[in-house]
Amino acid sequence: MGWLSRLLGGQDRSGAKPARAASARSGPAAGAAPEPAQTPSAPDATAALGPPLLCWLLARPPAPPLAPVPGPLQPAEQQALALLDEVLAQVALPSELLPRSANVVPQLLAMLRQQDLPVPVLAERIGRDPVLAAEVLRQAGGAFFSHLGPVADLPQAIQRLGIEGLQMAIARVVLRPMFQAQPGSLSARTADRLWEHADVLSRHAVAAARAAGASAFDAYLAGLLHDSGWTVLMHALQRGGVHDLGTPSEEGAEAFAQRAHRLFGRAASPWQITPAFAAFAEDAQQVPLAGSAHPLAAVLRAAQPPCMAELLGVRALA
Repeated sequence: MGWLSRLLGGQDRSGAKPARAASARSGPAAGAAPEPAQTPSAPDATAALGPPLLCWLLARPPAPPLAPVPGPLQPAEQQALALLDEVLAQVALPSELLPRSANVVPQLLAMLRQQDLPVPVLAERIGRDPVLAAEVLRQAGGAFFSHLGPVADLPQAIQRLGIEGLQMAIARVVLRPMFQAQPGSLSARTADRLWEHADVLSRHAVAAARAAGASAFDAYLAGLLHDSGWTVLMHALQRGGVHDLGTPSEEGAEAFAQRAHRLFGRAASPWQITPAFAAFAEDAQQVPLAGSAHPLAAVLRAAQPPCMAELLGVRALA
């Protein structure tokens, strides 16, 4: 597996190590994420390590990631890409390609607008949602805060996480349904792994952003929601009659990744969660991730290698 040797070799050369799983940094502007593990790449430093994401998504656990077929596009891939290009050519992205976004994004925006409430009021409102309350307590009681002792209650957990940490906990719970799919579909085959990848990528994106002095919450949103482009892609292929992608070619894996990035931009542009995230979504519609100078693109490029290393259970060699 050439990608595995590149992964180990790339990490060994750079000295980067995957960030350990942890909760947020404490303090008023802290968020629930691992400690900084790696600074963002320069805009032109785009060499991806590990298997192509599509190969990892299509592998059936516990099997290892598929090895892409060497060479150019296969005929079936050309047809699938043509379907995606038809979707991208439409004036508006069909709502059925990411149906849950119409509900969860407004819900997220409404909850984020409540962050200036007093802690007791926040705790009371969060406590009405058992899933959200459990996530806030989980993050505040995580390994990163272990030196502070156990969490006694929701008010203490909120104070420990800080505003950014609370925002991230809310986003993680509210946006999770966007990655769910109907059983038996092409989307369902990749849904669990897409969420797993998005969850890990968001943590490493926060680490990279903090190392660069950038907004941790913007980076968290970019990491968590960038894979929504793959969700749209799978829905679009399924709607077009494609139910199996087989083993991708090297060229095909890259071509699908580029379409997924553009589809993310098309889907995310109306959301306007934060100004920086909205600008990144607009940028994604025009500029490939590998060549983008947008700060959030640089953060994602920095986060991708340690994210894949963590998912593969690979640790950098000291």
